[in-house]
Amino acid sequence: MVMRKTGWPFQEGFLNDGVQELHLFTDYRWNDGSVSRRWHVDPERFDAGLADLRPVSLKASDGPDQ
Repeated sequence: MVMRKTGWPFQEGFLNDGVQELHLFTDYRWNDGSVSRRWHVDPERFDAGLADLRPVSLKASDGPDQ
């Protein structure tokens, strides 16, 4: 039996310049223990070290949708 590779997002990186907030990337943890980053912008234009990291929760919120 072949184990299917699946991944879950665990953190996202945002950059806030005071006027707008940019979603730079999402980091995924895979069931084989590896981690990968999916960029939503050109990674050559932004320094990931300046990003505000936020954990991702896959739990449904109890509050109303925004």
